[in-house]
Amino acid sequence: MGELVFVGLGLRGLGGLTLEGLERARKADKVFLELYTSPISDFSLEDLRRLLGKPPILLRRADLEEEAGRRVLEAAEKGCAVLMVPGDPLIATTHIDLRLRALKAGIRVEVVHAASIYSAAPSIAGLQIYKFGKTVSIPFPRPNYMPETPYQVLGENLSRGLHTLLLLDYDAEEGRWMTVREGLQYLQTLEERLGGGVATPERLVVGLAGVGGGDVEIRGGSLRRMLEAEFRLKPQTIIVPGSLHFVEAEALRVLAGVREEEIR
Repeated sequence: MGELVFVGLGLRGLGGLTLEGLERARKADKVFLELYTSPISDFSLEDLRRLLGKPPILLRRADLEEEAGRRVLEAAEKGCAVLMVPGDPLIATTHIDLRLRALKAGIRVEVVHAASIYSAAPSIAGLQIYKFGKTVSIPFPRPNYMPETPYQVLGENLSRGLHTLLLLDYDAEEGRWMTVREGLQYLQTLEERLGGGVATPERLVVGLAGVGGGDVEIRGGSLRRMLEAEFRLKPQTIIVPGSLHFVEAEALRVLAGVREEEIR
């Protein structure tokens, strides 16, 4: 029986790669790598090659999506194939689909987990993870393309008193990362268009940059004030808090520099 092992790379560089994941990749017959489903900064393909002792096969989006992972599955049928992915494996639908195809083909599947933005961002900001509602992504706007979904999801979460994790777009082919400022400007534009009181200038927001490393940037305050904030690291993320427990409020004051009058 062949084997396919999903190995998470974590959030930044190669520091998030676990010893178990490294060992599985070293022993594999073939190692595949994809870097487009989620942004990962400070990553060195050459450093990974040295760690593994062999060159990983870098996959394009089409290799997994359009061809349904044919190259990976063919390698797994013949021996042990490892697919290394940013963050924690199986967060992306693409990886879930590949896992199901492997199982249907009689291939054994294992998963080596790693850090994910879904747990790292809330915890580093001092917010309780079980108080988060639906997560939503903010895409790069294009001519005649500016989905209202981020605004709608944020409004729904806020109406229930829940926090919202807003993932900011990443274009792997262009190497372009959306910034906290661009994400807030996107919400601001939709507020002007829709007028639902969701992304008002007084709305409390938290910006994070470089989550997963030792020098994370965390700044919070009114949307108006955060539009002026500068974040140096990448990738960047936004959290919009809902109703705050008093410990969460204190955490935002201490960790993110939120002013007393900005906490409601």
